[in-house]
Amino acid sequence: MARTESNLAQILGRTIKWLVVVTLVPLGLGLLQGLLKELETASASGATFRQLALWGFWSYLGVHLVLLRPVPLFQASHRLFSLLAVSLFGGQVTTVEGATESTGTGKSRRGKTARNGVSAEGSPLVAFSPYVVPLYLILVCAAGFFLRQGIARAFVDVPISFSLGMTAAFHWLMSLDHLQEQRSHWPLEVYLMAIGLVFTATLLIGSACIPWAIPEFSFIRALSDGLSRAQKTYGVLIHVLFH
Repeated sequence: MARTESNLAQILGRTIKWLVVVTLVPLGLGLLQGLLKELETASASGATFRQLALWGFWSYLGVHLVLLRPVPLFQASHRLFSLLAVSLFGGQVTTVEGATESTGTGKSRRGKTARNGVSAEGSPLVAFSPYVVPLYLILVCAAGFFLRQGIARAFVDVPISFSLGMTAAFHWLMSLDHLQEQRSHWPLEVYLMAIGLVFTATLLIGSACIPWAIPEFSFIRALSDGLSRAQKTYGVLIHVLFH
């Protein structure tokens, strides 16, 4: 009986995780579309902020795939937010591997030392917090705010918008690489859920910071448009599945 209940609980848990994955896909895509639409405003250079950000995104993608992966930069931000998460939420997990890595002998995972030498206690909140905060994108937004105070917009819009795209690509691709290292420890639905949560959370946090650098950008409009698009997608899915 206990075995049957355990199997049922496992099936229910996996089903819920798959439902979360299915829910996150339309939401993430809707938020991305809302953000890109809101960036369809002409900058002081004549090009739209969307064009400039996409140029930065594709430029970093090419560098990442062909030339260089700046792992130390990502590790620095990861370590910083790990320490902040530990101080705010408790626990001692500083990497996802610390929360998921197994000793291979069936021993408890608590107290296992993560790669950076910090004892891991298996807190998912602490483990994932460094992935959902795009530190360098936030710093670019802050730099844009201060630069606008004393420099003409014509000299600020292009490098800041380009950098927004580059830092977004940097955070997503480096997070994907880092999470891929844990793939062997996770079921497929957990891996996809982690990617979906990271993508959606960084979209929300990044969109909230963009108005610092681009005053014309409205987080509320981007969020409203993104949620509206996601709602339409959910409606189509429900109609197809249950009509």
